[in-house]
Amino acid sequence: MTNAFLLFYPASLLKRIAAAGAILCLALPASAHEFWLETTDYHPPVTAAVPISIHVGQFFKGNSFPYLGDEFVRFAVHAGGKTADIKGMNGDMPAANIALPTPGLAAVTYHSHPFDLTFKEWKKFEAYIHQEGLSGVLARHAKGDKPRTEIKELYERDAKLLIDAGGGGKGQDGLTGLPLELVAEHNPYRLKAGNPLPVRLYFRGTPLPDVQITAFSRADPKHPKKYRTDSSGRAEVPLPLPGPWLLNAVHMVEPAKDQDAHWYSYWASLVFFRP
Repeated sequence: MTNAFLLFYPASLLKRIAAAGAILCLALPASAHEFWLETTDYHPPVTAAVPISIHVGQFFKGNSFPYLGDEFVRFAVHAGGKTADIKGMNGDMPAANIALPTPGLAAVTYHSHPFDLTFKEWKKFEAYIHQEGLSGVLARHAKGDKPRTEIKELYERDAKLLIDAGGGGKGQDGLTGLPLELVAEHNPYRLKAGNPLPVRLYFRGTPLPDVQITAFSRADPKHPKKYRTDSSGRAEVPLPLPGPWLLNAVHMVEPAKDQDAHWYSYWASLVFFRP
């Protein structure tokens, strides 16, 4: 960050930028915080500037954070059959402003670098595992003779936002390359009232069975619903209320041998607007 950049930002924002990395790290699985992308316009006109914000919080409510290039592996927009990296300056608020050149469904994705955390107490780790529906992890933990205190975890965020450019409800979601990715198998902007949204969860391009998906409605965020993927990685998610929705899923695996951790987890989110 240059001195010239510092001169154009008030001290309060600079403090927030400096702390943002730490705050993002505090969005820990231990506290079951979500991480998601959001916009104020889910149906923007083609070529109009669309603000993209980064959020951390609970129950689909939380703080917004700036663009920080060191926090992510890739921040990109997928539209019209093309993918482009989102470039910005550290401190940009909102994190990005993009223009979608063609009508249809567009996806904005964010793949974070891994963060680390330590569970000092077994009961907190156990509560986290149960809350996120991570079946089999506790048995694998015991079988692997892993510790019951000072449990180290690495985790990354894989967020996706779907936007209806042009407002016509055209196009279809698909894989974008996120390690853990939720894919809407029906365009949510064409979803009829009363119909569930079919979604499929993929891990490195392969459908992932028996994983919990938690659905939050902006209209009723304190009452999320939980579903599990079937043997083909699919789940039918009812969307009884119109407006923005957030879907969240967590997958935990053994870390690589050169990683100083007992577990590695992936957190996927999918945000869209249900008419």
